Amino acid sequence: MFSEQEQDELINMETLERVAPIIRNAAHPIRLRVLDYLRQQGRPCTVTQITEAAGASQAIVSQQLRILKDQGGLSARREGNYVLYDVADHSILLLLECIRQHQADLNK
Repeated sequence: MFSEQEQDELINMETLERVAPIIRNAAHPIRLRVLDYLRQQGRPCTVTQITEAAGASQAIVSQQLRILKDQGGLSARREGNYVLYDVADHSILLLLECIRQHQADLNK
């Protein structure tokens, strides 16, 4: 049985229920690559730029961008003929740090 102090140290269920869909929607290799690329660039990027970095077809990348945007992970704005995508929820980038740490642990 958990003590009250141990319970207080756990993330509350309300928070976990709120972030689970965000994690679930980010948990796709292309979506993670998109987020990593946008993090690396540090600025909004076009679908063409993101497609080149993702190494997938434009149709697939566009679908993944829509999913990330619909969940609030990305923002999009039109500039002339281009749509520029950027990270809207920077806390989602912490997932990438977890992945990097996992990769470093495997390489030890």
